[in-house]
Order: sequence, then structure tokens, then C-alpha cells
Amino acid sequence: MDAPCLWYPGPSRRQNVFIAFQAGLSVEHKDRITLRMFGCSMYRVYLDGVEIMEGPARFAPEHPEYDEMSLFMLPGERLLTVVVHDYGVHTRIIMGGIPPFLQCEAVGGRGPYELRWMCRELEAYGHIDRRINAQLGWMEICDTRLLPDLSQPFDESVCRNPAVILDPLRRQTCMPKTVGDSLTLTVEGSRLMQGKYADQFGYADDDPPIRFISRDLHPDLPADGCWLRFDLGKVGLYRPSITIDVPAGTVIEAGYCEMLTHHRVFPVIPLSGSSSCHMDRWIAAGGRQTIQSFVPRGFRYIEIHLAVRPDQLGEVKVCGLQRSIYDRAPGAFYCSDPLLNKIWQAGADTLRACCEDALIDTPTRERGQWIGDAAMIGMELLSVTYGDLALIHRAFTQASYRRRADGLAAGLCPGQEAYLTSYALYWISGCLRYSRLTGDNRILHACYATARETIDFFWSRMTSRGVYRLETWDFLDWGHAVAADEINVSLNLILLQALRDLRAWEKLIDIDDKQAERDQQISTLLNLSATLYRNSDDQFVKSIPAEGVIKPEQQQGYHATVLGLTYGLLESNLQQAEAIEFVKRHMNACFPNERAAPRLAHPSANHDRLITPSFGHFALMALWEAGEADFVLDQYRSCWGWMLEQGATTLLEVFDTRWSHCHAWSGSPTWQMSRYVLGLIPVPEQGSCQFRLNFQPGALEFASGKVPLTGKSGAVAISWQQTGRNAWKYAVETDHAISVRIDDRKQLYFTDDQGIEVPAYSQVTVEKKQEFMINLRGSDYR
Repeated sequence: MDAPCLWYPGPSRRQNVFIAFQAGLSVEHKDRITLRMFGCSMYRVYLDGVEIMEGPARFAPEHPEYDEMSLFMLPGERLLTVVVHDYGVHTRIIMGGIPPFLQCEAVGGRGPYELRWMCRELEAYGHIDRRINAQLGWMEICDTRLLPDLSQPFDESVCRNPAVILDPLRRQTCMPKTVGDSLTLTVEGSRLMQGKYADQFGYADDDPPIRFISRDLHPDLPADGCWLRFDLGKVGLYRPSITIDVPAGTVIEAGYCEMLTHHRVFPVIPLSGSSSCHMDRWIAAGGRQTIQSFVPRGFRYIEIHLAVRPDQLGEVKVCGLQRSIYDRAPGAFYCSDPLLNKIWQAGADTLRACCEDALIDTPTRERGQWIGDAAMIGMELLSVTYGDLALIHRAFTQASYRRRADGLAAGLCPGQEAYLTSYALYWISGCLRYSRLTGDNRILHACYATARETIDFFWSRMTSRGVYRLETWDFLDWGHAVAADEINVSLNLILLQALRDLRAWEKLIDIDDKQAERDQQISTLLNLSATLYRNSDDQFVKSIPAEGVIKPEQQQGYHATVLGLTYGLLESNLQQAEAIEFVKRHMNACFPNERAAPRLAHPSANHDRLITPSFGHFALMALWEAGEADFVLDQYRSCWGWMLEQGATTLLEVFDTRWSHCHAWSGSPTWQMSRYVLGLIPVPEQGSCQFRLNFQPGALEFASGKVPLTGKSGAVAISWQQTGRNAWKYAVETDHAISVRIDDRKQLYFTDDQGIEVPAYSQVTVEKKQEFMINLRGSDYR
């Protein structure tokens, strides 16, 4: 973009300010006009008063990305307005420290249009020193009587010529946005209750959430106003849209939450690590009007407090304008167990709620782009639901752009960046997995330097017992903690897998001079895993002392055992069987399987007797691969079913209701049922559209579904049903030819639709539709 960077000269404050820019757009001939917009603050774009665009998408300062829209216009005078909300603070979404600015250009078939901008500060928006929390922006306070009509030209007497901001991003070239625009999905609110309230605390600005919570909703005192409570059905990222009919000057406050506390809305966000103020305030213009927040909020429930007498209260209607890059998923799953169907759908709904310009952890508390969430569970979830991995590509490249000075790939970025041991290594494995799933090696070339430097960072901390003292957040899982004087065995196993994946990465991009070094590094860790990281039962332990005597009777570690299974580090069938039984015993002894077990009440509640939904990505995948279908399905019913018993319609962050109620990293049942119950497991390292048939029905009677073909348009539809004892009819229909390898781990044998037996481990090409008859030789299927 060649347009100048503009800003309002002399705003009244440096934080939480709203600036409106306006320019006439004179179209002499009908034209297709491309509108490009960019800035470092949240903005909304209006054409003749109608909103047409929002932005910016989060970006790394080294690689800024503009928004773009194509409009067909007839001759005439049009009015372009952009309202910018400059936070002036660091958030999880927008990096602070960059001078605020706005860029805009309009280019038609005959070249660029001249845009003469005026700007004004919007006095309708007040300021109170309360942020939503330390990760997000500000509580909005808006006197709607003072909002300008954006369909009309501004009064020039209240406007100023914008100032030009010179080189705010230090000569970085702004490129087109690499993901699609977020959609606006209207979700109607269902009215739950209403009544009158009496104020009981302080002045209007005396800690607004405390004042909101303190109101008596069933007062004996004279009423100060009316309240209404609505449920949008699911947690999502919504701009509340409130249609009301009240007198001018009426104060309206909206409080938001993911779950009701004592049957009402508490407008605070748990585990924010700060004070929070999850609410907004408006002053009504009078009569029937629709009020909307400028930026979205994460919530399911909304409670409206209106300082008005009941006889003055007219229509009140609430809906949420949900922000998501996706609408309905093309992927689907259905089976004979209604509870499993609900769990699958809750995972898909959670994913949609967590996909905007990035795959975010939760729409409420942070909206942060955590790379570990994307590299593992997020990529698999998107593969089985939408088949579109653009958000994953963007997360990986931004983690590379924002690598630390010592080379470590970012674990959270851009904005309030964090660097985590496991996430940096998952990033390496994730980049390779992305490349294989999509068939696109360009990311491997673009990010190789970061991958190499990340491994160098870890290897520079290698001791004779493993990596140690890494000077960054050594996070593996909530509840998992290793003492400062101990070696984290799980981390070293993840490093081993990252090295294997980097070796494969380097082969794919013809890096030949690193193979001997990688082989030596891998050999070193394999030797450690076989000698120092096992107890007397030859099973993986949680940790070992960095120095001194290593006791052979150390307690087996849950996470290390799972990773040892996942990464194929247990050599004998006996070792594998003992590890599987240990993992199953451990999970059954933890909440919510065992209701009296310790709870993960908060991030510091570390305990060896815990399981989390996020690590279920590894643990349950390892059990699926071991053929433990019925055990895994029972875990879904017991643990994720417990979430639904609590009234959740999207998945909780952990197995405790005090954390977020919408977190995509809890969605492993969704991707695993789409893969293992339906039976087609991608093998992308063997090429495009390569699958293995790992059919595991467990005790289910039938299942069907559709899985998108990642990297291609179209999908594979799968259905099967039990036709008799140890017999099933299995059908595959595909939009593109796929190759399926017959997996014979369970002594299953397959016959095609002609009745011809298909040999084990053979490859079958399915071009459109193929049916198999599957039978079990010998004992019952498990």
C-alpha cells in the first residue's frame, strides 16, 4: 500500500480513544473498486453509513497485512467513514508500542481514487480506567445521543485535517491478508428471566462490576430500574446487539459471562490474572434503537440492566453478532450413541467459536493465538471439520516471525508474547504435519531457520542427562510440574520427536549437511530414554535428578508413559501392554472418572493424580492406536459427558467448571471419533490422499460421517453398520481418488463388493464408491 499513514492530531487521551475518519468517494463511471485498509488499532469501515469491513487481522510487525474488499459502484458521490478504536495498551491480539495510524486506498479500473480525509474524535465514547481484563481492551461507555450519523457528511467545524505518521512500522511492506474475512453470524438470545432491581453500591463509576453484581434483583427497596437475562445457547465471540425502546438518557448496562453464578450473571472473567470488567454501558438516544458494542465480547449469557421504570420500558430484544471465520462445518459424524454425537458436535461448535482471524484459545478470557493449541489439537480438529488449515499456516508463520532473539519459536503471538518449551517443539512437528497434510512444502522453506535455531536453543542446554535449565516457561500440561533440580523426562521425549521430525523436514527441502548431526542428537536421546528415563519395571518416569543418584524404583510418570507410547519408544509388546494398563488405571483414578479425586481448581493445583482434556490428544490417541476403542469411548462418555452434565454446550478448558467454558484444545474426541470410529487415518507422509483403514467400532452398532480432504476440495463419506456377530458392512464414497491400506492388527479380514478377499496390508484405490464386508477371525472383537 502506498497510502499515507494518518492519525488525529492531538487526541484528548492516549488510551481508549475513538477517532472517526471520513472522505468523499466520487465515482464518475461505473467501476469495480478495490478498497484496501490497514492500521494497528481496531477499525470498522462504513460506506454511506453501512458497515462493510472490519480489521485489522492480528499481525507481526515484520509482516503487516491489510484488509481488502472489492465493490462494484455506479456513478455518484459516496461517503467512506472509518471509526478506529485505539487501545493504547498491549493485548493478546494487537501489539502495543506502535504509533496509532490508519491507511486506506481505493483503486479502480482507471487507477487510484483521491481520498481527502477529515477526522474527529468521537466524544460519544467516554473513558473509565477499567479494562475487560489485562489480556483484552476496554469497557465501552457510549452516549448514543452523541454518535454521528455515518450516512451524512461530518460538520467540518468539528473536524481536523489528519496528521501524517511517518514510517510507524519501520519500512515494512504491507501485504494482503493471508486468511479470509470473519463472518457475522446472527444468534438470537432466548429470554430467561426479568424483573426490577435496586442499587446497593456506590456511584456509577465505583467499580462497575461490583456495582452490577451488588444490585438486588428481587428488591424490597424502591426499584431503580429493570433487568432482563438472555441465553445465546453457546459461548461465542459476539457483538451484543440490543434493540430497545426507552426514554432518552436511560442508562443501559450489559454484563456478560460464560456460566451463571447463583443463577445470575457475574460480569467478571475467571483466571484473568488481573481485575476484570466484563461489561459495557450506553446512554439511550430515546425511542426505538439498536445498540451494539464496537468490539466483540466472549460470552453465552447476557444480563441487561436499564435505569428506567417498568412502565417506561418498551421492546427489548437481544441477539449476538457472532464473529467466526467459519459457519457450518462440512465435516460430520453420527453414530449409535447419542451422547457421543453430542460430544462430537460440542467439539465442532467449540472450534467454530475459537476461529476468527486466528485459532484462539478461548473467545472470552484471552483470544490468544497459542501455538501449541494450533500445532496439535487445532490442526486435527480443522482437518476433520472444515478441511481448511489457513489459520494453522498463519499461526506457524507468525510464530516464526516472532521468534525470540535466542532463536526460540514463539508459543503465543503476536501480542503479549510468551515462549514455552513444549510449544516450540510442537511447532516443529506441527509445521511438518501441516506440510504433509496439505502437500505444501513452502512453509518448510520459509520457517527452516527458526526450526534450526529452536533446536540449537535446546541442544545448547543439553547435559549428560537431558536438556535442563531452559530459562523459559517449561509447560507441558496443567497439573504437571517438575522440581527445579530435576530433568523433565516428557520434555526430552518431545525433543526427541521434534528432532526426528526436523530430520524428515530437512530431507524434504534437501538440506543434506545436517543429517549426521541429527542422527547423533537422536541417538543421544534414544540412549537416555532407554537407560536413564526408565524405572526398574522398564517404564518411563516423570523426572530424574539433574545430579546425583537416580533411584531405579522411581514412580512411573503418566505424561512420559503416554509420550513413550505415542512416539513408539517402548520396544517390546510386554512393555507396551504394561504401559497401556498403567495409563488406563491412571485415567480411571482421576476426576471426573473418580469423583472424589483431586480437582484442577486453578493453574497452580498441581497433582500427579490429574488428567486434562488437552493431553487427551496424546493419551487417547495412544490408546486408539493400541486398539482400546471401548475404553476410549467410555472416557469420552465419562469425562466429556461430565462437561455436558454441567450444562456446557461448548467444551470446558479443563475438567473443572471454574475455568473457561469454551476452549478448542479440549476437542480431541471430535477429531478422534472422525478418524478412528469412521476408520480412515491419513498417512500424508506417503503422499496425497493416502489412508490406512484402522477400523475400530468398539461396541457401537453403526456410524457415519464425512471428513474433508485436506489440501483438496471435496470430502470422503464413510458409513458402516454391524450386520451380525463380528461382521460389518463398510462403505466409502469419495470426491477424489484415495488410496487405502488395509490394516490387519485385529485379525480382521476384508472382502470387496465382489466378494473377493482383500489381503492384509494391501493398497486399495477408491475412486468413487467402495464397499467392504469386514469379518473377524476367531475371538470377539475388542
